[in-house]
Amino acid sequence: NIQCVLVVGGFAESPLLIKHLCGKIDQTRCRVIRPKNPSLAILKGALMYGQNPKKIVTRISKYTYGIRCNDLFDPKKHPERLKQIVGGKVKCGNIFDKIISVGEQVMLGQVIKRTYTPAYPEQTEADLPIFRSSNPNPKFTCDEEELITINV
Repeated sequence: NIQCVLVVGGFAESPLLIKHLCGKIDQTRCRVIRPKNPSLAILKGALMYGQNPKKIVTRISKYTYGIRCNDLFDPKKHPERLKQIVGGKVKCGNIFDKIISVGEQVMLGQVIKRTYTPAYPEQTEADLPIFRSSNPNPKFTCDEEELITINV
């Protein structure tokens, strides 16, 4: 359903790239558009955003983002290898708690809230590892990329 491909940046200056791209796209259904100075398009966009960050009000998430957490172990949906005892309870570790999905539109200033409970009653702080994935619905963090851990 793509109707238009806008080619900007340094590679857009390459006639070979444009020729190859046009050869791969059915141009009766999809147009390839390259501005007069494709390298300047990036610079102009950055300058416009720098002068007024509210010009870009939404972004499309390139990845699925989430936090690693634990939940009560359910043998019907959790692999045995992730079973662990936490605070005297049988839990499944490495669960990917999805916050934003790949391809999801995120608004400027959008707030997403999550509530987590302590693993054991006397816990006063926790490390929350943040992960990303190209999978729209990751279930576990084992095979996903860890970005950063925040302490709360």
